Amino acid sequence: MRLRAAAVCSILALLLWPYAGRSQGISAAAGTPPVSRAELGIQLTAVGGPYWFERTRKRYFSPAVMDDIRDGLHASFVRIGWFPNYLRLERIAWRREDEALDTICTSGLHVMFLLPSPKDDPKGNDDLQRSIGAFLDRYTHREFGCIRWVEAGNESDLVANGFKSVDDYAAYYESVAPIVASYGLKVITTGVSGEDRPWTQRLSEILHAADPVPSIAGYGFHPYGVEPAQMAAATLAMREAAGALDNGLLPEVYVTEIGERRAGDLYRTIVALSPVTPTIALYEYLPQAGEDETYAIKSNPSLYAAVVR
Repeated sequence: MRLRAAAVCSILALLLWPYAGRSQGISAAAGTPPVSRAELGIQLTAVGGPYWFERTRKRYFSPAVMDDIRDGLHASFVRIGWFPNYLRLERIAWRREDEALDTICTSGLHVMFLLPSPKDDPKGNDDLQRSIGAFLDRYTHREFGCIRWVEAGNESDLVANGFKSVDDYAAYYESVAPIVASYGLKVITTGVSGEDRPWTQRLSEILHAADPVPSIAGYGFHPYGVEPAQMAAATLAMREAAGALDNGLLPEVYVTEIGERRAGDLYRTIVALSPVTPTIALYEYLPQAGEDETYAIKSNPSLYAAVVR
């Protein structure tokens, strides 16, 4: 009987392990059931573009890169963006994008797709919506099941990213979320830069007052400026800022981007966030054009080791 009881306890412990308490002593509050361990992803550059054949394809989207992300870093997805004007540069439509998505998806990795925003399409919002629909239609069919999440805009709480106010962003979200949802994909609000609770609270109020209410899988969060020891608490605070759902539970908050310059901070950040968010998208695999290598995981052996630790 002792052996049987011990076996039962062991099995229960294994089953419950992904849901065991929150990092840094944060316990699940009322209305906030624990989430399973986060999926780990890596930020890459936008697919396509004028330098695709010269450097982008080999540097970011080769089979060797995908193998390293999957087997070396043990990540399950990549976060990528795309710009509608890239398509207009191509002599053979979609050739660059096809190569990128084919390489990602045949490797077994999934995709978190970062939607372009109005500033990314000089032809205007109508063209932007058509372009988003064309991209999703092509790759939900060509690469069935590969795109897992869609994030509507990047750090749109910052005026520099093209939105004058949270109301301005909400109008954009309401226009693109139905397109994403029509393909059965999870749509996430823009990842806010830092713990911007007032902006998130106001966005939630606007979206839930809309008629109809747009699809919202969760709220994006880029916890820059948050100490690793406070990551779990900050994520819970963002969930609370977004407000309870009709069922009384708090919505999910997805960490759609976070980077750290120091290996110890990166490791502690991953550990702290893992039980409290569905995703952790690390910034970044290699530096993009015009960036230094401060956050680049592949360029810094200590950061690489922190991810796989």
